[in-house]
Amino acid sequence: MAADRNSMAANDKTRRMVILSVWAVVLLGLPLWWNTTRVYRAELPYESIKKWKQWETCQPKFPIRVNLHLSEAEQQQNGNNPTSSDVTQGLIRRVQELNTAHGGKGSLLAIEFIASEPWARSSDKGITDPASVIPGTYDFYISPSNVTHASIRSQRQGFIEVQTWNTENIIDAIVEASDAVFGSEEKTIRQLLDTNEDSHGVRKVQDQLKTVKYAPGYQLTFSLFSGDASNGVREWKMQEVIHAYLAPFIKTMSTVSKFTIESQIQHYASLAFTPQMDHGLQEHYLTPDALPNFINAAEWSLASTVSSLPSLNFLTYVPKPSETPLVIKTGPSAPKSSTNSFLIPRWGGVAILNRNTDRINGTEEHPELITVKDLEPVMRVFLTQLRDLMGVTDLSMTTQSSSSFPIIFHKALNEAPTTWELDNLLRRRSAENLVDSLATISSLAQLVRDTPNMVVLDHIQKDVTEALQDIGRSCEHLSRQEYVEALAASRDGLVKSETAFFDPTMVSMLYFPDEHKYAIYMPLFVPISVPLLMSLLREVKRLKEKKKQGPAGEGQVQSQS
Repeated sequence: MAADRNSMAANDKTRRMVILSVWAVVLLGLPLWWNTTRVYRAELPYESIKKWKQWETCQPKFPIRVNLHLSEAEQQQNGNNPTSSDVTQGLIRRVQELNTAHGGKGSLLAIEFIASEPWARSSDKGITDPASVIPGTYDFYISPSNVTHASIRSQRQGFIEVQTWNTENIIDAIVEASDAVFGSEEKTIRQLLDTNEDSHGVRKVQDQLKTVKYAPGYQLTFSLFSGDASNGVREWKMQEVIHAYLAPFIKTMSTVSKFTIESQIQHYASLAFTPQMDHGLQEHYLTPDALPNFINAAEWSLASTVSSLPSLNFLTYVPKPSETPLVIKTGPSAPKSSTNSFLIPRWGGVAILNRNTDRINGTEEHPELITVKDLEPVMRVFLTQLRDLMGVTDLSMTTQSSSSFPIIFHKALNEAPTTWELDNLLRRRSAENLVDSLATISSLAQLVRDTPNMVVLDHIQKDVTEALQDIGRSCEHLSRQEYVEALAASRDGLVKSETAFFDPTMVSMLYFPDEHKYAIYMPLFVPISVPLLMSLLREVKRLKEKKKQGPAGEGQVQSQS
């Protein structure tokens, strides 16, 4: 009997060890299984993103310095005449009054008027060398005249002539000239930085429909499309035209973006529809309703060389002889377009080039060649379209009609941006990049919060953190009037924020609901867990029964002995 009891005890011990071993493996394996199957999510700086979104960390300011130079002759003739210091103090009081009238909200374009040395109209004395002036610093030269008017030169210089030479009139003239130059920009940047989502959306639709999104570089593709080979076009002098007309624009814009240029020629590029005929004027015409279908994407090859840069297309279309001349107008006998061209928002532009009868019939020398002279009006149209696409603001078009005196804006060579327009673009593009970067990061943070199964790896966290740092650097550069550096920092922040948002690792487990987990794990774990649980319950039951029978069993053993 003792041998049987010893054998049973040994079997019980072996059984318990087996059950405990299996459960030990299960319990030790659960953390390993959890760590190897869980979705890794690096912590994003949600609080910092929220503060930046509301501009609590740093409110962008765009300081502008305006040096005031009053006429030297007037100050010498009479000691009671206004001085630069008097005018400056009056302007400071005027700015404070405007801030109070607007509820204490200061201007984003923080204009600082500085009293500078007088200047002599008869010579260059006191006139600052434009080449030495940094972005955001301007010089206003004020002198008396029979009529009040202002002339805004292309090199950060403004000349204001005032009819009645006293402090108040000088201040009024300076304020109006400043508003003409900076007023529209102030409103645009304020709309850009507005945290109200509704106003942000309206601004996007209304003001930025034509402008392409900012990029460090763009690829410009100039294409010549010929209706058929019968018009004799074989060659065009586009390289010479680019060098003559486009080079100044590209050079001036190099501080904002870089450009690469390519050109191509395609023959037999017929339209997908037949233009209408104006029999009275003997010309073919396209109505505005037909322009969206002008690009025959099915047959025209608009592909360019492989490039990561955004592409802008500028297409010169030479109609076939049977459709020449081809013009753009609203209907028969209606006035035709003066430029015979149209702009495609965020894509490029199209210009129609009608060749004269001598060229088509081959009676003129070199009928196969489109010369620089032929392309000159086309390139001027393309330059205007390129300005619109790049967001270069024509300051002469933004001048308020409420101005009490004429304000003339001088143009730069070949439609290149003036320094005023370039500074405007630097500030506005910096603001756009800051807003777009924060919008992208905020969308990413919201997406991660709303999608628990989304993977967030360490490099994504790093990109977001560095993007916020770049935004901070850009804000600091703006406050120090370092606009070129501010644009570069905002560009880095935009690139890193988009890199984090479009990272391919974030969609690896983007859709993995609980139903899928049950479908995968139940066939594996249910057949294993049921026997394990049953064996554990039986063993617990045996231990309880043995504990109850223990004293009685021992008493029986002692009586027998």
